[in-house]
Amino acid sequence: MEGKQDKAWQRAIACLPPARAAQLAMLDRQEQIEELRLRVGQPPAVKRFGEEAQLNMAPVAAEELRDTLSRAARYSVHSYAESLKHGFVTLSGGHRLGVCGTVAEENGQVIGVRGLSSLNLRVARQFGGLDAQIEPWLEAGAPQSTLLLSPPGFGKTTLLREWVRLVSDRGYTVAVADERGEIAALADGAPQFQVGRCTDVLEGCSKKQAALMLLKTMSPALLAFDEITAPEDVEAVSLCAHCGTTVLASAHAADVDDLRRRPLYRRLLGLGVFRRAVVIGRKGKERYYRMERLEERTCSS
Repeated sequence: MEGKQDKAWQRAIACLPPARAAQLAMLDRQEQIEELRLRVGQPPAVKRFGEEAQLNMAPVAAEELRDTLSRAARYSVHSYAESLKHGFVTLSGGHRLGVCGTVAEENGQVIGVRGLSSLNLRVARQFGGLDAQIEPWLEAGAPQSTLLLSPPGFGKTTLLREWVRLVSDRGYTVAVADERGEIAALADGAPQFQVGRCTDVLEGCSKKQAALMLLKTMSPALLAFDEITAPEDVEAVSLCAHCGTTVLASAHAADVDDLRRRPLYRRLLGLGVFRRAVVIGRKGKERYYRMERLEERTCSS
């Protein structure tokens, strides 16, 4: 049965071979699809509300994965070598194609993935309806530093994007370090998502390098990062703190206690930048958002 077409889904699957894209373009409940999984020898699977289900379709062939990656990289895979070192390619519109297979290393460093075994297409969408949730946390006066927490796939990037938009539209200058091009998804210099009227975006470089450049050139009241995952990302937050710039960032953690159990995040909290965190959770098909105050103490690394 043909489903109602969802613009984000249709745009995401455009990187697939035409025959497979045509099949997937007919799915029902497209607007609910969060991810598409393609594994060699298995039928495609989609994830909705955190649950994965295989589709009644022909199994995926290895050639299909190679073709998909070539299309995603616009037939110039070497141009995406840097992002492929980290296991993904960002598509137009902010969608992300994750890759798995045999890792190629050189001098102990990952240089790419060959012999593809699976792909994960994450669908990026601009969700409305979060304004009423976020606005009470913005309060009056200048923005406050805030950490957004959840396991993968719970909507941290969506919440961060909407938060940026609301702060920006209040007249505060916001800078976005969009390392993977998933927050604003620039195309010919224009954001494909709504990120506010006072927002400057630097895309495609590390968070630390972006922070150095944005702090020197754009004088933001708020600097936003997605997914703090490495020591260099913590250094980027530290740079903002030294310049008196507030930070909006996200991290993989189920809650504040889970955050504190991880050495990298204990170091992050030890900077004293964040005094509050928003935890994103799920109850069935519904997301919930909870503000938690972080203890004002230095955390040992």
